Amino acid sequence: MWSRLNRAALFRRRSGSLLTGGQRQLVSTWSPLTMAFNSRPEKRINFTKNEVGLFSIPELTSFEGFYALKEKAIFKTEDLIREATSGAERTRKMVTIFDELSDTLCKVADLAEFIRLAHPQANYSHAAENACITISGIVEKLNTHKPLYRALKQVVDGGTDLVETSDVDRHVAELFLFDFEQSGIHLKEKDRKRVVFLNDCILQLGQRFMAGAVHPRTIKKSVLPEAIRPFFSTDGDNVLVSGLYADSANNMAREAAYRLFLFPDQQQEQLLSELLQARHE
Repeated sequence: MWSRLNRAALFRRRSGSLLTGGQRQLVSTWSPLTMAFNSRPEKRINFTKNEVGLFSIPELTSFEGFYALKEKAIFKTEDLIREATSGAERTRKMVTIFDELSDTLCKVADLAEFIRLAHPQANYSHAAENACITISGIVEKLNTHKPLYRALKQVVDGGTDLVETSDVDRHVAELFLFDFEQSGIHLKEKDRKRVVFLNDCILQLGQRFMAGAVHPRTIKKSVLPEAIRPFFSTDGDNVLVSGLYADSANNMAREAAYRLFLFPDQQQEQLLSELLQARHE
């Protein structure tokens, strides 16, 4: 977000005399990074008409591609679990398998989370949200997958693997084991269930809090001066403030949007309080 002071600092003007006389020349000194952030996106003509998908991922030429990515991640995860728990038949380092397992899930989850928040089309957002929920469920199951935990713990406690490892490999394996135990898999059943419950609460509360953080604020038209009401969307007798309106040319509209959109919200504060309590426990 840019305040008026920041915008003034970013858009400095220098003056100088022209060769033709006493006129003064104004020069914009926006940096390339500032230009990129403050320029509105323009449509580019696609001469080849080739659909490459979001982020050049072929499956994402449509929102349905998230279902394909999700299924691929599930099948790959199952294969990696079988490999990690195969005992003496395993031919790769345990830490390599765990690293690939983590990458398989995280690259889908991170992509889906970004699309869920950023894509303007509801069908993409819903498909991405569904993928997020599915991957989160898989992660929770892996966090309590005892055969997988025992296979990793055997390697860490034994100090050696079936395949030659380095000090870095052993350290990374210890970090994976630490992450496992953060979910309470090594605890008694009662304590472990409590940890799983708290982790689920943290996930759900965090998602609800983030969704509320970008939700439009609704106020009565009478709250705003008539001069700036046209700058905002309306719904009957209400005005919808969907952001900070940093690009608005009207400074009163920007100020009103800033104050209203960031006004304290009791429900958001309650969600944040419950989230912090769960994380503390």
